[in-house]
Amino acid sequence: MTQVNQHQMPIRHVIDNAEKAIQVAKDAEMAVRHAQLQSDPHKLSSALAELESAQQALAKAQSQMAAQDHEHHGQELVQVQDQLNQTQQSLDVVASNTEQPKQVR
Repeated sequence: MTQVNQHQMPIRHVIDNAEKAIQVAKDAEMAVRHAQLQSDPHKLSSALAELESAQQALAKAQSQMAAQDHEHHGQELVQVQDQLNQTQQSLDVVASNTEQPKQVR
């Protein structure tokens, strides 16, 4: 029987968390874009909060991925890590496009 360190998460759990974070990020991205199209400041504010939460979930998932043994689960981890990176970049673009300009007096 193989002994598993309790502080290490099973690989399937890590991948599931990463995939969930990716979906939450995509949903947040769509919410921001929808709020922008509607020009609704209340919806935009809520969507930006959702976006920030999604960014935190992605960061946590990336941290969990980095802690895994890539030698034994290499290909699957690499694919999910690539998806995480692409999603993070997409969120960064959306976040930078929603920054409010400073008020000019």
